[in-house]
Amino acid sequence: MEIGGWAMGRHAVVVAALISVISFIGVLAESSCRSTPPRVTFEARVSDLRKPSNSFARNKAPDDLLQLSLPGKLLQPPAPVILVPRSAADWSTPERAVASIISANVAGDVSWMLENFVRPEREGVARQLADPAALKRGRDYYRNAGKASITASVEIRGFTVLFLLALDDDGDATFLNAALSKTPEGWKQTNALAEDDTLDLVSAALHTASAR
Repeated sequence: MEIGGWAMGRHAVVVAALISVISFIGVLAESSCRSTPPRVTFEARVSDLRKPSNSFARNKAPDDLLQLSLPGKLLQPPAPVILVPRSAADWSTPERAVASIISANVAGDVSWMLENFVRPEREGVARQLADPAALKRGRDYYRNAGKASITASVEIRGFTVLFLLALDDDGDATFLNAALSKTPEGWKQTNALAEDDTLDLVSAALHTASAR
């Protein structure tokens, strides 16, 4: 179950932290010049997409390589996410919003998790979180993921998506992303991109990280 609108997946590789970060960044190529905003390029094979109906895969063979360039930036070095108590939660920037999101999930605090969402989605999310077993799975997932760092920020259809790499004590890597919308209350989490083809392609690129 996806908790809190995160597109989540366990990339079970036992590697040192530095190698994991390099592998992650290896699927991203950032380009910029003075006259245009920076962009990030993602690559993934059709066979790695999660959605069989993804429009990017139309008329493509399973081994075909897909490439997509989006406005965004890489964070080099990645920015560590520092857990915060609810009293210190802050949604003034996407980065601070992500710290609140992860902290709420680690704490298993349902009302805080809902507060992280855009208002129109809170009722639906509350129904998902009403299952105690599902709530525990989500809390355990975040607690076991390890320390997270923000590695990239990308714009998709008017939303800001932050990508994170979490590493546990054994070096296992978990790739996460959070779609955020700017609201009068600050930057809030949204499920608006849950079925988005672009995010599917980007997620596939991250889960099959390979240097190029």
